[in-house]
Amino acid sequence: MIKERLNILLVEDNPGDARLIREYLTEAAEPIDKLVLAKRLSEAIDALSAHAFDAVLLDLSLPDSKGLDTINRMRSSSPELAVIILTGNKDEQLALDAVHYGAQDYLIKDDINGNLLSRAIRYAVERQSYVKLQHNILVQAIEMMTFIVDKRDPYTAGHQKRVADIAKAIAQEMACPQTVIEGIHLGGLIHDIGKISIPAEILSRPGSLTEVEWLLIQEHPREGSDIIRNIQFPWPVADMVMQHHERHDGSGYPNGLKGDEIILEAQILAVADVIEAMSSHRPYRPARGLDAALNEIERQRGKLFKADIVDMALRLFREKGFVID
Repeated sequence: MIKERLNILLVEDNPGDARLIREYLTEAAEPIDKLVLAKRLSEAIDALSAHAFDAVLLDLSLPDSKGLDTINRMRSSSPELAVIILTGNKDEQLALDAVHYGAQDYLIKDDINGNLLSRAIRYAVERQSYVKLQHNILVQAIEMMTFIVDKRDPYTAGHQKRVADIAKAIAQEMACPQTVIEGIHLGGLIHDIGKISIPAEILSRPGSLTEVEWLLIQEHPREGSDIIRNIQFPWPVADMVMQHHERHDGSGYPNGLKGDEIILEAQILAVADVIEAMSSHRPYRPARGLDAALNEIERQRGKLFKADIVDMALRLFREKGFVID
């Protein structure tokens, strides 16, 4: 079988290491169409915007970036790129963390040779292609679920997407791993999937709810979690759906969780959900506006909502001018 020719980005500031890696690839007769060298992470990100690459060989110690943040910034720039770490650091925990941050492989420079590097590149590219295919299938399934909820509740159509976009932006501001950011965004797109179990006339009623109706509304996180619980997402989406109405002080629902009993993803979604809901029109009240929403989460900072998440949200909107589409 003829191997497809690859375009590789090498991010390495040590001239000796860069030369050796080039020699390894030549030695293995790897069919490379293009090998581009970047000595800084900023140069690598510029190269990614100008050229299409199949994989990046990434050193974790660069003049303008160190450690896991290097992976995060690289994958934020190009989430679908296969990332292989080439480093002199033999720290096992760092290797595990690198994979958690989205690296396909973690190779020690002193231990590699041409054949090992060649196999690692091929494996990373093939695995990333499979991951991309799976991801696309999951995204399409999630978008279908979002469409179903919007059709049943036209008064809040678009709410889930806007919450997902806000939550993603907050997670990026917090420098969460790219894999976590992806999961938060997709979880946000279906966080209200459980509302399909609630009669449409309750969802669209302009007046106040009865006590029984309110208790029914409070069950939608549990219903949503049950709907998707058996789907094998690579992120804790079912827990995000279950916990997005829990509150930091334990006053939320459906289980009265508090503090770190609530997963980070759900705590971010909770803040995003309040911002979007208060900013938008509802059948039972007019929109209160973004300023009122930001004032509310600020007032409840450290009470209903985790302080650092609120701080990131406020900075995102007030200082960086983030706009809800």
